[in-house]
Amino acid sequence: MDFQVDLTENSILLYMVYSSKNAANRAKLKMLHHIGSKPIQEIIYQKGGKDGSPPDLATIFFETRKKDNKLVKPEVIEKHAQLKEMVQADSSLPSIEIVEKCCGPQTRSHVFGFGGGVKAKDLKGGTSSKAELLSALRLTREDNKCLNEENKSLNEENKSLNHRLSTLEDAMKEIMKMKELFAAQQSHTQPTTSPVSTE
Repeated sequence: MDFQVDLTENSILLYMVYSSKNAANRAKLKMLHHIGSKPIQEIIYQKGGKDGSPPDLATIFFETRKKDNKLVKPEVIEKHAQLKEMVQADSSLPSIEIVEKCCGPQTRSHVFGFGGGVKAKDLKGGTSSKAELLSALRLTREDNKCLNEENKSLNEENKSLNHRLSTLEDAMKEIMKMKELFAAQQSHTQPTTSPVSTE
């Protein structure tokens, strides 16, 4: 019985130690998110990730820290402006680089703006890291967009040329009809030569 009481007291003490450590860590946080228990990955999915175009880091930051659809704290507003500026300046930068430029090195199992479970090493990676793949995907999308615009322009030019060709063909048909009509009129109105008498 003493063993059971001792075990309960130890587990209560251990719980109190962890609880106070967690409270101290939460107190150190400067920019709390306001999404409750909703995972950040779910917000990413809802804001375009399901369609293959996930939102940029500034959008994720805003969506996770907004209160009544606006940012409240000055440091949060400043950080959002900084993130937005970096994303707009170079949209091809991997998210981990933007995070590390704005928030410092990410070393733990929680990368700022990605939620729990996403580690910095996953985003940095080696030869085929997620960051490189996302960057390559972003570049491919930009290339596809440029190619689609060029294709659209070429299609419009092709339509214009086809229209001009059709107009020229119609004009040539009219010219050929006029030529045939003229030739027919020439053959009907050829002057008949009357013999001249020399008496």
